Parts: sequence; structure tokens; C-alpha cells
Amino acid sequence: MQPAPSPPGGALIWRHAMNKKSSMQQDRRRVLLTVSALALGAATLAGAVQAQTVNGPIRIIVPFTPGTTLDSVSRVIGPVIARRMGQSVITENKPGASGIIGMDATAKAAPNGQTIMVSTNTSLTLPLFYKTVPFDVLKSFQPLGMVGTNNFALVVHPSVPASNPKELIAYLKANPTVGTYASPGNGTLHHLAMEKFIHTTGVTIKHIPYKGSAGAISDVLGGHVQMMVMPLHLAVPLRADGKLKIIGSTRAQREPLYKDVVPLQEGGVAGYDEDAWVGVWGPKAMSPALVASYNAAIREALASAEVKEALAKQGLSLMPGTPDDLMRVANAEYLKWVTVVKNAQIVAE
Repeated sequence: MQPAPSPPGGALIWRHAMNKKSSMQQDRRRVLLTVSALALGAATLAGAVQAQTVNGPIRIIVPFTPGTTLDSVSRVIGPVIARRMGQSVITENKPGASGIIGMDATAKAAPNGQTIMVSTNTSLTLPLFYKTVPFDVLKSFQPLGMVGTNNFALVVHPSVPASNPKELIAYLKANPTVGTYASPGNGTLHHLAMEKFIHTTGVTIKHIPYKGSAGAISDVLGGHVQMMVMPLHLAVPLRADGKLKIIGSTRAQREPLYKDVVPLQEGGVAGYDEDAWVGVWGPKAMSPALVASYNAAIREALASAEVKEALAKQGLSLMPGTPDDLMRVANAEYLKWVTVVKNAQIVAE
């Protein structure tokens, strides 16, 4: 077995061998909760470092397609950032290669505050899936602030003869050559969460990666692909329209806004507990003053009742924090996946 890489590492192909007995998910959740608790009592960085504005228009890069959770986060917090910084703000979607294109643009941008990025935890797994990643997933970016965590759901096309985990597992085991699932790309939470389901349940499902969420969702809705993992807040209205069925949510706890959706773990998939977190980053070498200004803007946005309501509809549980908080969570997340790689039967490409 090829040893797991140090950041950013080499490329590895994911195989169906996730180690569900590990306590890393619980450790990660404790880190997130600790970050949130510390943030509530911590003074904002703006009080310790003189605030600084940006001398030009600001673009918020989203490394995925429009309509995704990251895209929504950018558009919701953008107006607050614009007001705080005194500049116009636009969201720029740069999808492709599971986020590499947008992240690379951010890493190469000038550290003058005119380019920032909204990204998610699975961006840290890129070196595990690609031969060449043109940046270091941990060292090429300046953390600006945590936003929150997001719940997902395993959904199937209505033609699939299953409405809960036990029925889906039975169907897939009886038909081991027919199962297909879509994802926005290798290394995304959609992909990893599905692979965790596959390993945990012992079923066989063929992965069909896309270049973004739009195409993946479209083909599941059209019945060209049988299933996928997608954000819960997107799945619920599609279920209401009869366009798909929700097998279960990925987080172990029921979502307050969608209490009728049964978690996969509650439905019989033992130990299953996965979600995604969202954070805001800039290029490395941003000044402490700019970092402080952005962190203050993010905190102000997340304290707004309007923003809270909008992001709650996106399935986000808000967890504001300092840049250091976000960096600690990112480091823990990276180590989580490296440990999974070491424990799983994963070989070099």
C-alpha cells in the first residue's frame, strides 16, 4: 500500500475501503464545536489590528457552479462585505477539476484583498485524487473565517425501487451491476460520502463524475444516473415535486428544518455521519489588517437575522470563528482524510 502523502502529496485513487469504525468524525465534530464555543467569547480581530479597506472591486471566487451552497453563501455575505469594505463585490464562479481551477485562481491572485474565495472541506482532499495540484491545499491560502456546516442527503431517481436505506441496500445487492451514482467531481463531499456509504453497506455502485453539480443533478433527475449525494436543502423541494426520493440524510442528527428526513444512520447504516463545512479564504500573504477586516465582515454577516435565515434555508448551521479557528479545523480535516487513506486499501495511481 502506498503511504499517505504529506501536504500536498501525490495522487491516489479512491477505492471502496473507508474505515467506518474510526472515531475521527467524532473528533472532527468536537473540534468544530470547540471552535464555535471559543469564537463566541473571543474578541474580533478588528479590535486587535487596525482595520483596512480594499482599494478596488472585490471578487468572491466560487470553485463550483452557480446554484451550489458555496455560490449561495457568496451571494448572501457579499453585500455585507461590500458595505464593510466600501467596494463593489461580485461572485465569480470558476468550476472545474473538483474545485482546482477556482482555487488555483485564488492562490495566484494578488494578496491585496480584491480576491477571496468561498470553499469547503473536501478541497483538502484534492492531492489524494489528482496527479498534479498547482498549489498547496493548506499553505497557499489565508484563512479569513468559518461560515458553518452543511447537511447532505442520499437521493435516488423515482424509478429506483427503494425508499429507505434497507430497501436500497437490498436492491443494490440483488442487482450488483446496475447501480450508478453521480457527483460534481472526484474528491467532492458528494463523492466521498457516497464511497463511505458503499464501503459501510458492502454494495456496488459505479461512480460517474461530472464537471459540477448542475450536470450531475440534471442527469439524476432525468433518470440517466440512478442516485447521488446532494445538499439536503436542494433535495427536499425536488422530493416534494416527485422528481426524486430521499433515502436519508448524511449527518447523524436530524436537521431542525427537515425533521421528517431520517438520517442514514438512524435508517440502519451504522456509524454513518458526514457533512461539509464552509469557510472563506484569501491568497497567502494578505496583511493582518486586511484579514481582520474580512473576519469582522464575515462575523457581521453571520450575525444578521436576514443572513441567518437565508443560510438556514441552505441547510447551514452557522459556526463563525477567527482565521486561526478555520486553520485548525482545516488541519484536522486534512489529517482525518490522510488517516483514512492510511487505514483504507488505497494504492497509488
